[in-house]
Amino acid sequence: MNRLKEIYEILLDLKAKDIKVYDYENQSPFFDYVIVATTNSRQSNALSGHLKEKAIIDSNNSIEGRNTSWALVDLGDIIVHLFDEHDRKFYNFDDRLLGIKQVTF
Repeated sequence: MNRLKEIYEILLDLKAKDIKVYDYENQSPFFDYVIVATTNSRQSNALSGHLKEKAIIDSNNSIEGRNTSWALVDLGDIIVHLFDEHDRKFYNFDDRLLGIKQVTF
């Protein structure tokens, strides 16, 4: 949970908006948490740098969609989706995740 909170706080520091953390611990065998946030591409790129600096991203993790309107950061047990405002509304992840328990800090 400390690692999850650290990622959440990095998103807050980078001024990500509307950050939601979903608990998938009993829902998926592949990951435990999904974080969805609204950013712009500059914030998204800065996030990957901050995660590397804090040793949260290592060589086994991947970042897909750099410099795009939707980036996915695979941290193994935590998946982070970073959307611009338009794509977040278009893909409607938050409504699709209704019923999944949210984590609050």
